[in-house]
Amino acid sequence: MALVYLLQMAPYQTGGWYHELAGIAFVFLLVGHHVLNARWLRAELRRRDWLPLVLDAALLVCVSGVAVSGMLMAQHVRLLRLGGMAHTVRPLHACLTYAGLMLVSVHAGLHVPRRGLDKLVPVARAGMSVVLATLGAYAFVSLNVQAKLTMGMSFPDGMTPLPMLVVKHGLLAGPFVLLGMAIAQTRRRGMRE
Repeated sequence: MALVYLLQMAPYQTGGWYHELAGIAFVFLLVGHHVLNARWLRAELRRRDWLPLVLDAALLVCVSGVAVSGMLMAQHVRLLRLGGMAHTVRPLHACLTYAGLMLVSVHAGLHVPRRGLDKLVPVARAGMSVVLATLGAYAFVSLNVQAKLTMGMSFPDGMTPLPMLVVKHGLLAGPFVLLGMAIAQTRRRGMRE
């Protein structure tokens, strides 16, 4: 799912047909993921641990908004036949797409196993965090995410090669995965006490 989402961030490089079909597939994958992990959701409800549930609800809102706005702009897979919507909907589509990337990254961080990272000395973990935060900040600025999140003037990048765009979006996701991992560690500590 992560690779599909990262490839979705490069619509010009992957092509319209792929972008639209993969977007529909991602919605089904996300719903299937939650159906298969219903036990985890029920456990969070029983524990009354609202943070993961709020993150999942926000992610659901983002993905739903991306799906609907994508259908309104679709050129190839026309599920909603409304013409002339692309210019008015595109800023919302970009905003929700990047907000969704950040939320799905935090969500992924909640589920990263800590075993390997706990073996690292604190200095190495801190250094890794600083490097990922710096690279994430670089990606945030170079991808002009601030304009996309505020629905300002922003255009999809049609000139950067696909591998570079995937790397940049992966770097953007990195600090949010770390944030999810930190939240998970704090929650585990709280459960032990």
